[in-house]
Amino acid sequence: MVLTLGVLQLTHLSIGTESNQLPEKIMTVSKEQIERLKSTKLTNGDSVYERLNLVSTRKPRRRTKKFVTLDPYNPPYRQSFKNVNELKYPIPDTAELFELNEKRGTFVFRGQESVAKWFSTADSNTDVCALRFEDDSKIEYQLRTFASTNDAQAVGYIVTHSSHCGTCSSLSNLATYLEYRNLTTVARSCGRNRNAKKIKTCLMNDVGFDEPCAETWTYNILHTTDHCKSICVKHYGFWNVLWGKMDKPHTDKHGNLNPCLQCDENTSGPGFKYVAGRTRRNSGIISAIHRQPEEIHFVDHSLYFEKE
Repeated sequence: MVLTLGVLQLTHLSIGTESNQLPEKIMTVSKEQIERLKSTKLTNGDSVYERLNLVSTRKPRRRTKKFVTLDPYNPPYRQSFKNVNELKYPIPDTAELFELNEKRGTFVFRGQESVAKWFSTADSNTDVCALRFEDDSKIEYQLRTFASTNDAQAVGYIVTHSSHCGTCSSLSNLATYLEYRNLTTVARSCGRNRNAKKIKTCLMNDVGFDEPCAETWTYNILHTTDHCKSICVKHYGFWNVLWGKMDKPHTDKHGNLNPCLQCDENTSGPGFKYVAGRTRRNSGIISAIHRQPEEIHFVDHSLYFEKE
């Protein structure tokens, strides 16, 4: 059976709210600017990825063995303890994100330790990802993580999203997010492929992500399918999931995510956000899911080429 669950991450990781509630500048990126973003070239992508400090598992899964990036969910962070107060990181509020057995004294987080460490302070984190072009042609550029917007601007960098830089922080990936405000349909099609390589290839060729970002999306899709299968089948129905007809509302009348999306966000969200760096929400981009305006991080993407 082919499940297309993780592709729904495209909407719930992104901010979604009524357009008339958002600052006007969020909606003013032109087609010409999007094409210009596509023509740029990130020159320090390898060092950005290395700073994520992911580790390889002793037994990599065959389905992603040839990927150029590592799985943020494996190996999961584990800790043994005698007293729960000895845990290195706080117990997450979301039950789907961890397994705790106080009798055996074991704690397992659904993500690598670098993800667990970041997630433990994510709510108070003020990091931003910013860029600086290498010359006046504004083609080649470098990304760098700063502790604040002021720190980035002080040395001539332009903020491209809140949180640290990751595999999806490049301007070409930003162009993809801006060009396809609702990626659900095409991404769902990618998720229906039967193996990781085909999902990744589809995300690159049909959606437009570069290789590292496409792999991050693929890891998310596979992880969500592994852990949210029963919840999503119950919510959408077996045959609807099988044939990709998951067209029920993303949220209820109170704005709460449906059970499938909530499982996806709780189980796979931290790992995805940590490695990707860029999400729609932290890039100031709207999507189909209703969110409160204060959840969006305002970013003026017109600044990249403003002086031309």
